Amino acid sequence: MSKKAGALVVGAVLLVAVIAAAAVWLFPILTVKSFEIVGNDHVTAADVEQASGVPKGANLARLDAREAAQGVAEIPWVESATVSRAFPSTVHIEIVEHEAVAFVRDGDSTVLVDNHGKEFVEAEAPPEAVEITGHTDSGSPEMQAAVDAVAALPAPIREKVSALEVKDRYSLTFRTKDNKTIFWGASEDNKNKAIAFEDVLKLEGESWNISNPSLVTRR
Repeated sequence: MSKKAGALVVGAVLLVAVIAAAAVWLFPILTVKSFEIVGNDHVTAADVEQASGVPKGANLARLDAREAAQGVAEIPWVESATVSRAFPSTVHIEIVEHEAVAFVRDGDSTVLVDNHGKEFVEAEAPPEAVEITGHTDSGSPEMQAAVDAVAALPAPIREKVSALEVKDRYSLTFRTKDNKTIFWGASEDNKNKAIAFEDVLKLEGESWNISNPSLVTRR
């Protein structure tokens, strides 16, 4: 085949590719038929689909993934969302939900707080969320200190806690469901305090001080 003929063949192939791409973009050849949603524990798939703003039958090639992700991220439980195309006919949506580590009561309402200290939704508290009482003003240093302390505890341990009382950011006291009081002190060295916390749960005695996790004492 001559160079000229080869060039014509390549040109023809490119032209077909361009026409095909234009057709896919302009006409609903590849349409949305299904959604693949991952990461949702507290949000229903139906709510995620609706929030994305993408209807079934829409042209998948023209999907605005950023706009769809922004819509999903407006769901109170959703911390972040990523939307992508899964050709030929699926919209893939991956969400990261807020981790509800604590809650505060506001009158008759229960407000959930995530591991970053953000109050994100009024809802029934999950078992692993700890009630914070005392100085609980949203965004305050005391509240952030309390959230940091609670978040240091693994979820199965948080389920054994009934509340965390905040006098100030240097005076945090946990109460457990089996009537132990555990003085945490300031929100610092939280990783080691969490280890000490788990240890004293196994010991006899109702009142403990783990403000110095290297020197745990009964109160």
